[in-house]
Amino acid sequence: MGHSSSKSAESVCPTDIRHASSETEESRADKSDKLHVGHKSQMKRICRILQSKLQELSRSGGSRAELQECEDFARQMEALLDLQTSRGRGVSKEHALPQEVKEWLVNQWTEGSFRLGEELSPIRGTATLRATQSVPFNDELKDLLNLVGTPDVDVVAVQKQPEVAGNVITVLFVYTLSYGGVFDQLPVECLSDSSTGEIFQDRLVKFVSAIEGAYQDMPYHNNMHAADVAMMMHSFCLTSNMSWISPLDHLLSLITAVIHDVGHDGVNNMFHVKAQSPVALRYNDRSVLENMHCALAFELMKENEETNWLSLMNTSFAMDPKEKPTDLRQYLRRAAIEMVLATDPTKHNALMDDLKALIQAKSIQAEGGLSDAKQKQDAFNVLLHAADVSNATRKLPIALYWSRQVLLEFWAQGDHERSLGLEVSPLCDRASGMASVPQGQIGFIGFIVRPLYQQLGLLLPEILQAVEQLKKTEAYWQQKKEDNANFLESFAILDQ
Repeated sequence: MGHSSSKSAESVCPTDIRHASSETEESRADKSDKLHVGHKSQMKRICRILQSKLQELSRSGGSRAELQECEDFARQMEALLDLQTSRGRGVSKEHALPQEVKEWLVNQWTEGSFRLGEELSPIRGTATLRATQSVPFNDELKDLLNLVGTPDVDVVAVQKQPEVAGNVITVLFVYTLSYGGVFDQLPVECLSDSSTGEIFQDRLVKFVSAIEGAYQDMPYHNNMHAADVAMMMHSFCLTSNMSWISPLDHLLSLITAVIHDVGHDGVNNMFHVKAQSPVALRYNDRSVLENMHCALAFELMKENEETNWLSLMNTSFAMDPKEKPTDLRQYLRRAAIEMVLATDPTKHNALMDDLKALIQAKSIQAEGGLSDAKQKQDAFNVLLHAADVSNATRKLPIALYWSRQVLLEFWAQGDHERSLGLEVSPLCDRASGMASVPQGQIGFIGFIVRPLYQQLGLLLPEILQAVEQLKKTEAYWQQKKEDNANFLESFAILDQ
């Protein structure tokens, strides 16, 4: 990933952006009384507000300070216990990976080798938002949307709802911004003209809709995957140790997740490089798809004024007159590009190093959260990567659905490679892959997902719940391996 650019002076986000909301903690607390208590993402936001209050009491030296210290210590011990329990397991001979799986892990993952009821108050805004919120949602969709803000949200089920009409990204994006408080807390100072707030919201939603239309109908890399990653990013932003995040950066995280795979054609970087495709030639074989996703997203924004929300951002933003003003257009574009480029699978090891550095620095747990610009960018890069590979950490039906879809996409690539006379990429051979599904899943979990989420749990303790679910998914695949299950047998549960 672009380490050099993340260190540059131009990429620095000043502390005023971290504290961009013009609301006081007291005014936010007053708002919490009006929140719909049944909505889980809003309840998490309330918890963050309460945590902030607890920190204030801690500084006063009251008894709550000792309580907070004990709570933090317990969380750290829980995380360390989970990590220590997982250490020393290694990979025994009976769990050794097939050569094809090893080659795939080395080549692909390293560089070397709505309206829910009167109790909810929609944001004041554009005709686009009002039209989306006025759709008469059925009870099933209401229940699905109430899971927004948690890892349990099922975007596939949302997509199937007739009211959504296939626009799962747009519906979930508008719902999250409307009822998750992101729009409400975004200060007008972020815009070049405070009177453009309604235009900004309208352009942003139209941009997201245009992005959704640019996703191709692929088995895995489609609009549902983008929506799924965006919802995971949203849940990460609501965790207790992310309470420092500004509404602007929260919005940035959602937008970047939405665009991170736009235009994906169902084959990986390895294929493009081998085939010397136009996109590989354009980007010199380096993070081919990731560069294309970024370029396409900003091209879609620039080609139509009605989707160009970025042009409305303040180019001289400073909440504090003593701070050097920041060009938010440059800041948001640069940060989004860094995050998307970091989703290149070959950047995994570098991201793990960045994550370990964040854990050692302990800055995210400190009062005020991350203030260093590079640490902040590294954190967002890691979180998007974690959201991108989160499938196995989800409840089993969701995890299995995405595992099946990615295999179908891999094998379609292998078929295409064979038809072109190219060497078939690891894990893309349909014939051998049909008989070795469990081994591939076990390898990916053991070498990529589990180490990532165990470390991430030391940064964000709530992530340890995902580690527990990951153990269940891994146990499922171990059993399927023992049963010598083929492709159809491995995913039979999805057809029941």
